[in-house]
Amino acid sequence: MKKNLKSKIAFHTIMERSTLLAYNIMIMLMILVSACNTKEAAHHDTYTCPMHPTVVSDKPGTCPVCGMDLVRKAREGEEVKITEELAQRTKSPNEVVIASIKTVKAEHKTIPVALTVQGIVTYDTRYTYTIPARIGGRLEKVYIKYAYQPVRKGQKIAEIYSPELLTAQRELLYLVQHDAANTSLIESAKNKLYLLGASQQQVNNLVTQQKLSNTFTIYSPYDGYVVSESGAPTTTTSVTSPGSMGDAMNSAPATSSNTSSADNTSSSIIREGAYVSTGATLFKVVNTSALRIELDLPVQDTDLIKKGDAIELDFDNTGKQKATIDFVQPFFNQQENFLKVRVYLKNTSLQVGQLIKATVFIKAEEAIWLPNESILDLGLQKIVFVKDRGVFKSQVVTTGVSADNLVMVKGISSSDEIAVNAQYMVDSESFIKTKD
Repeated sequence: MKKNLKSKIAFHTIMERSTLLAYNIMIMLMILVSACNTKEAAHHDTYTCPMHPTVVSDKPGTCPVCGMDLVRKAREGEEVKITEELAQRTKSPNEVVIASIKTVKAEHKTIPVALTVQGIVTYDTRYTYTIPARIGGRLEKVYIKYAYQPVRKGQKIAEIYSPELLTAQRELLYLVQHDAANTSLIESAKNKLYLLGASQQQVNNLVTQQKLSNTFTIYSPYDGYVVSESGAPTTTTSVTSPGSMGDAMNSAPATSSNTSSADNTSSSIIREGAYVSTGATLFKVVNTSALRIELDLPVQDTDLIKKGDAIELDFDNTGKQKATIDFVQPFFNQQENFLKVRVYLKNTSLQVGQLIKATVFIKAEEAIWLPNESILDLGLQKIVFVKDRGVFKSQVVTTGVSADNLVMVKGISSSDEIAVNAQYMVDSESFIKTKD
């Protein structure tokens, strides 16, 4: 009985162990099958179109959009690692350029500069005068017929009729005829006529002849030439060939294109029969015994050119003349900034409107200089190509004056390596991205 019981216990123990072993083997098989399925899924390839990434397929073929062959996507572990050097070479070609060309380092030195510019001879405004109407009235006669007509001091220029002048004459004649002993009142009446523009000779004739004048003559108090308000030539626009201003100066000199011609300015000369008010300008007279030369320079030269700097003026046929700069001021005209430079001269042989070539000698200053061909002008910006770890990057710079095929540059250091020929670095589209 005991023997049979032991046999049954041993049998059940063996069965339990067999069942547990079978269960473990089944679990291991399931794990292996799952791993195989995962491996097969991991190695499942996908294909896509290089031009249309939205087209994806699980087998090779052609793109239904463009017909290109589909390419297999990279599997795990096949991706290319982007290093810092590779990242620079994968940038857009309009940001960096890879090339093997010569480089140059900017030179930090002092170079004397002689800047050549063009100017024009114009009137000296310090010798420009106006002849006003001291009293209101009607101009009966005008002796100035055209612009640039020469006048002399004491010359008749107009005759004016004024009721106020007639009243002042009557007052003086009444005192002379009825109260000749009252010298103080007579002098006051004379002074009134003087203030109204009458000359001493006119007043004396009135007292001696005792006859009223309906018109009074206006005389020029200055020597010079009659011009209009816009008659002075300037350097802000293109200049035509200069006219003749000889001894007689009967013809008008040609001025820049933004001023009126002689025919147009003649229409601005006041005519007979016109009414004028007290204080109105009748004529504008300039004295050409002193002229000035105006030069327009780029605004970036403001810090370089100073009052008193030496300048050489080239008058072509009449030779050269050395002078100094008398006036320097930043100027704004027609939405453009520039530097206005003036030189005052007393030279009657010059012609108003004549073109002048001038050489400005700028005092040498220490600065950074680069060859001209290393600068690329993009219109609104000027750039250079700086070498950095084997590639060239564009960098915006500010340029100044030029001398000996070198240009003054701001925005780089003397240790930077710069491409010698900037134009060579530009792609076919000349499109460059810059960072300020």
